[in-house]
Amino acid sequence: MKILCAAAAALVLLAGCQSASTGQSTSPTRSKSFKYSTDDGSTMSSAVEIRTYSPTEGGTLMKDWIRANHPGFTIDEQEILADPNKKNHKVYNMITIVDPGNNAKRVYFDITQFYSRREDSLPGVPRGGSTPW
Repeated sequence: MKILCAAAAALVLLAGCQSASTGQSTSPTRSKSFKYSTDDGSTMSSAVEIRTYSPTEGGTLMKDWIRANHPGFTIDEQEILADPNKKNHKVYNMITIVDPGNNAKRVYFDITQFYSRREDSLPGVPRGGSTPW
């Protein structure tokens, strides 16, 4: 009986020590996920690239990245920006985030892969007119 109890206790201990992780992180940190580039997003040239074709998933990925890399911050505002150099036709989402102390910070995301637009829906651009790129 003592051997049976010892064996059961050993199995419980081993099961408790076993990790549920598969070794792959789903955390949206800069170095662990293929859904994000390794950039920090502090400028347009170091914008975090969001790697998806789905606008819905793209929005979720940006929020997840902010939560993981800037805990406690909330999104204050955002703005879609075209590449100012007009060379690489990139589109950026500039998001202003605010910490609990009310200090603002801007984070840039490269959303070119999933962003789609209609010329007639751009403010200030007449139908058939020129676009930023």
